Amino acid sequence: MTLAPGTKLGRYEIRSKIGEGGMGEVYRARDEKLNRDVAIKVLPASFSQDADRLRRFEQEAQAAGTLNHPNILAVYDVGTHDGAPYVVSELLEGETLRERLDGPAIQQRKAVDYATQIARGLAAAHGRSIVHRDLKPENIFIAGDGQVKILDFGLAKLIEPVSASPMLTDLPTRKLNTTPGTVMGTLGYMSPEQVDGKSVDYRSDIFSFGVVLYEMLAGRRAFPQRETLRETLHAIATEDPPVLSELNPHLSPSLEKVVERCLEKKPEDRFQSTRDLAFALEALSGASTTSQPELSTTPNLDLSTSPAIAAPARLRFWQILALAALLAAVAFSIGAFILGKRAGTTAPPSYQRLTFNRGTIWNARFAPDGQAVVYSATWNGNLLDVFSARAGKTESRALNLENTDLLAISSANEMAVLRNRQGPGSRRGTLARMPVDGGAARDILEDVQEADWSPDGTKLAVVRWVNGRNQLEYPIGKVLYETAGYISHPRVSPRGDLVVFMDHQVQWDNRGWVAVVDPAGKKTVLSGEWSSEEGMAWTPAGDEVWFTASKGGEAEALYAVTLSGSERLVLRTTSHLTLHDISRDGHVLLDSYSDTANIAGLLPGETKERDFSWLVQGWLSDFSPDGKTILIHIVGEGAGINYAVYLRRTDGSPAIRLGDGDGPRLSPDGKWVLTILFTPPQLALLPTGAGEARPLERGPIEQYGKRCGWFPDGKRIVFEGREPGREWRLYVQSIEGGLPRPITPEGTTGGSREIFISPDGKFVIALDAQHQPSFYPVAGGAPQPISHLESDDEIIGWSSDGNSLYLARTQVMPIKVYQFDSATWSRVLLKEVMPADPAGVIGPNIILMTPDGKGYMYSIRRQLSDLYLVGGLK
Repeated sequence: MTLAPGTKLGRYEIRSKIGEGGMGEVYRARDEKLNRDVAIKVLPASFSQDADRLRRFEQEAQAAGTLNHPNILAVYDVGTHDGAPYVVSELLEGETLRERLDGPAIQQRKAVDYATQIARGLAAAHGRSIVHRDLKPENIFIAGDGQVKILDFGLAKLIEPVSASPMLTDLPTRKLNTTPGTVMGTLGYMSPEQVDGKSVDYRSDIFSFGVVLYEMLAGRRAFPQRETLRETLHAIATEDPPVLSELNPHLSPSLEKVVERCLEKKPEDRFQSTRDLAFALEALSGASTTSQPELSTTPNLDLSTSPAIAAPARLRFWQILALAALLAAVAFSIGAFILGKRAGTTAPPSYQRLTFNRGTIWNARFAPDGQAVVYSATWNGNLLDVFSARAGKTESRALNLENTDLLAISSANEMAVLRNRQGPGSRRGTLARMPVDGGAARDILEDVQEADWSPDGTKLAVVRWVNGRNQLEYPIGKVLYETAGYISHPRVSPRGDLVVFMDHQVQWDNRGWVAVVDPAGKKTVLSGEWSSEEGMAWTPAGDEVWFTASKGGEAEALYAVTLSGSERLVLRTTSHLTLHDISRDGHVLLDSYSDTANIAGLLPGETKERDFSWLVQGWLSDFSPDGKTILIHIVGEGAGINYAVYLRRTDGSPAIRLGDGDGPRLSPDGKWVLTILFTPPQLALLPTGAGEARPLERGPIEQYGKRCGWFPDGKRIVFEGREPGREWRLYVQSIEGGLPRPITPEGTTGGSREIFISPDGKFVIALDAQHQPSFYPVAGGAPQPISHLESDDEIIGWSSDGNSLYLARTQVMPIKVYQFDSATWSRVLLKEVMPADPAGVIGPNIILMTPDGKGYMYSIRRQLSDLYLVGGLK
């Protein structure tokens, strides 16, 4: 099928044909909704009936669509046109590596740069259990700015993580293994195991990577085509390519050993981690103090036992010497990572503490003179306010702006603030502007989440909610980017031409990526995925963006990323860090904080509360109707990227780890826990007793939200989800099998904590795009709005008779619980909960009631922060 210019594929208009290959034709097109040029790959109509080719095309879309990394082609959308499927991706300007190899010789420095970027992209894919299987120069693209992109995941295969928990290894990852004995890939770049038709894993990509790197350094292919196919395949499986240093006498010996390690015939003799391969390349390129989010920065790494750099058996003496040199370089790199400084920097950073109260810092900015600091905080249990401070002073001056959060300060000494927040944990309010030195605030815009000033102080970039979607506007009114997830920490560049932000795929889950958008709405992802990211600022020169983030099991550290996607570690300490601002002279505002949770409650029949806390960041997630069981989910350093689920009996016995997941919910019979995985997206059932974890069919769901629940019959579940190209809504699914079925319109989500189902199973409570709650009939029909609720009311459950709801106000202390009659709209205050020490207690907190109202369980979050002025960071 050849598409003529002007042909419409949904919201995309074809402009011109730009290429074709075995997997389809590629066109330049215009995205009319976001006003940007894109690339569209369309499977030719003559092949659309070929089941195998169609399957491979779908694999490419699904595999690439789950990846979001600066060194992997970004996939935006999928669809069909006249029966032919198509994939929409970013439009690249530049040349393939094959075209580059056909030109002048590639210098070693540039080859290592390209190779390092390729390794980073592969590491990101392998971290999501995706193997490319067809890596070759034609599938590697070099953009005009030197950024490398991996293309064509058409042969990608989802694999099970090697060391995953039983729950993960049992997940239906669409086992796309090629039937043993079938050769897949491109001749000359296959691994020996591909040649033999064996099952492959990420180490196959490492071999193909070595072949590509060999060709860049040698100027010729490692395994050129022989007279017959059999001879070529035999050479790949059994022969070593010519010695690289004989073809390139100026080649670094250490780099040659890296290539040889990649090209080992046995997978177990190659690098065992693409992260460590990229790490080794960085060490050899002289970038030993840079860091990528995919790379290991664990301070306690034991080099003697690391499988990625341990010498394979029967190494020759000269190989051992070369590997010893590589180990020394890697060890030096790790030391530099731990110290958080560039090579040649010897002076440690300087720290000046600016705050001396107990509580939580929300935002902090330098005043234009670079001397004063303005920040918002909740001190000693009081309401959120704005304060000013100076280095060397122990007291801060309150501006007495009750329930006001600082967002940004302009070069003209004007603050952007957020007023009328529903407690400090609320993410919305009224944007206002006011002088730094005091004066009346002037309201500008409702439903704003965050904002930042342009360098000249005349315009604002804002993040706000419109019709259930989060959108970034700069200036106000011009939408540059929108998402069904959420956007945080927008910062306008020093030149005012770009806005960097943190892009989160799931609402209120702070995992995500660092991204940048230009005035035309072109978004570029700069970083890999982080399990937590909060805090960001441009450097004064605008050449880097600094941000604080963490991987699972780590505390938040300070990182830097360039606009080409090169990342490095700036500073790591023993505590959690949040970046707030960078001054024009390079000083940094950082807060160091602790984040803890406590769980306590009153059981039915008892008269005194008891403590049920577990680990430092164990949050209450569910409370059984009989008061005998609670579910706890763990985030932060005590959990991995998918968090962790614990079950604890209220008889005082220790908690038991059930597996990975978020938002766990206990089944009515107490035998199963429904949990949500985000990487990769999956719903799973964890047994509370003996048994194996059970994944649920994913069907068309692209992304799961954070909320789910059980029907009273214990045979069906309800969850928040989203299909490709659609908005969030609620789905029902049987745990015995079958695909999910939508039961609410698009643009609806669950409540703030979970999705509540009526005791008779006929209604679910959901929020519309304006966050207004209603009863939605499961069998279909018009929703029934829930009236007379106040803005800070949170629905936390049904009463046992099904005639009333339990409401809570958890954003401020004390926590209040009401019983609310859904017919008469009357309410009765049932309970108030107030911790003895309110300092640092921030919302949203959690409280749950037993259906009979005789027992309750609550979780209090406490964050204590100290603000520091830091100098000497590079």
